[in-house]
Amino acid sequence: MKKDKLAILIPAYNEEPRIDSVLKVVCSYRDEKRIIVIDDGSSDRTAEQAQKYSVEVLRHNYNRGKGAALQTGIAQVGNADYWLFLDADLVSLKEAHLNALLRPLENNNNVGMTVGIFETGSKFGVNYWVNFAQKYFSILNGQMALSGGFIKMLPDLSWAKFGVEIFLTKLADYYGIKMANPILPGLTHHIKEDKLGLGAGFLYRLQMYRECLYALINWEKHL
Repeated sequence: MKKDKLAILIPAYNEEPRIDSVLKVVCSYRDEKRIIVIDDGSSDRTAEQAQKYSVEVLRHNYNRGKGAALQTGIAQVGNADYWLFLDADLVSLKEAHLNALLRPLENNNNVGMTVGIFETGSKFGVNYWVNFAQKYFSILNGQMALSGGFIKMLPDLSWAKFGVEIFLTKLADYYGIKMANPILPGLTHHIKEDKLGLGAGFLYRLQMYRECLYALINWEKHL
């Protein structure tokens, strides 16, 4: 099986207005890479927007959750030295952020996973609480890099939905994978309330928290 140097997975659900700014940065990053956008059952034109770039676009027929989207991407690539997982709604993503996530894996210091930490988001203070939460609860941050060796150890992620970051962090600890938490200055993302409105955004956030709590309580059942 051919081995890719770097695989970048971007799960996306109804991110048509926002995914451009992420793909512009990711597509200009390095020469040797494979970029997979997984459209997780979007009702908008997320997939069509992504297809304007030099990326592979995979589509779910219905919304299956973030864990399933990442699992679809992993199955598509199969084998790579390094992996990046990025959200599709990031604000102010820069090449330096990708370097910060990958460098600890490449420096041959036995780090097998990095989970980024937002620091002082750039969206005019709107995302203060998002950045606060991810600074002190970095287990919830979706900006991750993983070694190919760790990826090979993973069980199926599909069940985890929004709790996939918690599941991955628990797995790293379970398998004795060394982790690092690079700071990602100036990076943040659009909050649910911005995208959906206050009421719908709040309900969506509650769903996300329920899925995270379920993953935290039940992760060992899915080893």
